[in-house]
Amino acid sequence: MTLEDVKTAYDTQDVPMDKLTAVIDQAVVKTAPKRKRLNWWQTSLIGVGAVAAAFTLVLNTSYSFASAAERMPVVRDAVKVLLFREYKHVDKTSYADIKVPLLTNLGSTELADKLNASYASEGRALYDAFMNKTAETPKSLTQTYQEKVNNDQLLVLERRQEMSMADTATKLSYTTIDKQRGLVLTLPMLFKSNDYQTILRDYVNKQIAASDKYDTPVEAISKAQTFYINSRGQLVLVFQRGDIAAMYVGPVEMTIPTDLIDSQLVSHEYVK
Repeated sequence: MTLEDVKTAYDTQDVPMDKLTAVIDQAVVKTAPKRKRLNWWQTSLIGVGAVAAAFTLVLNTSYSFASAAERMPVVRDAVKVLLFREYKHVDKTSYADIKVPLLTNLGSTELADKLNASYASEGRALYDAFMNKTAETPKSLTQTYQEKVNNDQLLVLERRQEMSMADTATKLSYTTIDKQRGLVLTLPMLFKSNDYQTILRDYVNKQIAASDKYDTPVEAISKAQTFYINSRGQLVLVFQRGDIAAMYVGPVEMTIPTDLIDSQLVSHEYVK
């Protein structure tokens, strides 16, 4: 399979709007590891896909991305990540500050619209869940974002959510975008076959066994594993808080040696 084959398969996907998050937002965790105590996060995000289509309609009418972009500073050819909206709440017992990113000048307007709608839906769903207070609602919730990588080929957008109850939990999400081809990279796109899953699992478990910092081997590396490609063209796997280490350690990143996966790669277009 060549990269053009990958793009063709990507372009011909018929993805309903209500399933958009599962397809393009590879960093949203779909299942919780046994030791993770992020139930509020998981339940609050269940409605993200369901509200995406309706929210997109609103965005395209009274509160459109186009109108928001008109209020932004003039940005020329470079792809930029700007602040689309910020949800804030402060009272005597709770605090929320949720920043929603807006991708501009991406080249593919269709992809930018889908991603922006997904981010907006997620931000709104987080805010609504926070305001609908229950016993599991955190005392504080923040979401920030940053351009992890933004070069001629790739844009990697990191979204960081932090919630505080008895302690503070962090969840990281990444969207890795090929700006030239107008597609969001997923882990399976990078490899010729599924053999990479075993190779990555064995490498990760070897690192876990060799370090006192980690204590829980992984059973498998799923196709939805959180990852990004760094500025040096290296594949980085991201494990959420509690996945492979004690909760106090927080999220863990593992950079994969390219020579380990070289024979499995479709090409060296992305991973160098």
